[in-house]
Amino acid sequence: MSNDYADRRKFARLDLALTVSYRVVDQVGGEDKPQDVVSSDVSLGGLRLMTPGPLEHGTKLELEIFLPEDDLNPIRADGEVVWQSKISQTSFETGVVIRGIPDADKKRFMEFVFDQMSKMVTNP
Repeated sequence: MSNDYADRRKFARLDLALTVSYRVVDQVGGEDKPQDVVSSDVSLGGLRLMTPGPLEHGTKLELEIFLPEDDLNPIRADGEVVWQSKISQTSFETGVVIRGIPDADKKRFMEFVFDQMSKMVTNP
């Protein structure tokens, strides 16, 4: 990832491993089945996901982000792939920006992220 991209970040990032389910939107050739992956960092503006295969820059995703205290009611969001780095034959770091999120889910996600940030500040 280039320093230019890091400099454009609007939100602080937290190194959090959350379960995220994603599905590629407008997949040519049929319905794309959801993939369950793990985040390696999270912010109010996006996530870094560890994906099992390549995803092209600009790929649109439907996301479900599972919060630890409420895994039956995931945060739903629309995302877009903005970068990707190959880690191994079966693992890719994938940067996803959040493009849309319903207001109720946005509020819950913001509360979760701010709560995690306050824990890091009070318990360094």
